[in-house]
Amino acid sequence: MRSEEVPDAVLAKKARRGDPAAWRALVRRHTPMVYRLARRLLATNEDAEDAAQEVFVRMHRSIDSYDTARPLPAWLGRITYHVCLRRLGHAARRSSEGLDPVALADLPDPDGPTPEAVTAGAESDAIVNRAVEQLAAQDQFLIALRYREGLADGEVAEATGMNINTVRTRLFRARHTLRRLLAPVLGSPATEEVTP
Repeated sequence: MRSEEVPDAVLAKKARRGDPAAWRALVRRHTPMVYRLARRLLATNEDAEDAAQEVFVRMHRSIDSYDTARPLPAWLGRITYHVCLRRLGHAARRSSEGLDPVALADLPDPDGPTPEAVTAGAESDAIVNRAVEQLAAQDQFLIALRYREGLADGEVAEATGMNINTVRTRLFRARHTLRRLLAPVLGSPATEEVTP
């Protein structure tokens, strides 16, 4: 059986017993997710790489505390979350300057020829990413876990140590903020602030 087919729980049990191949397989399998999450919170690629290394060092030290009945990505997400917050000096908010109106005005017409549509898609992705960067660091992380990594609300709660209702509320408010920030791009009016 190839290492890609071996469940995380089996690899974790082997890693606990000191199997270096199991460790390599776990690290190789989960490095992209850990790096993406770290990059979402930290300012540079180098900071994200350093944080990812620290996450796997912590994983190695605490693998005995991992409950193999639970999903490993949620456990690693929690470690990544805490490593990144510590690296940020617990400064969970970034400045909110809004989107660049020039970038919004320069967005190509999506009804244009196929190459323009491709360019518009890439530029739209960049604008959405800039909008996500306007969120509080914790909310960026929640959005990344939920929508980029595909974790369920309960797994996001487990990864962050938050109550599931807190996760749902923060995700609701983050989506509302994103709709407001992206209203000029989407061509829809920003809705009024609503709490869940």
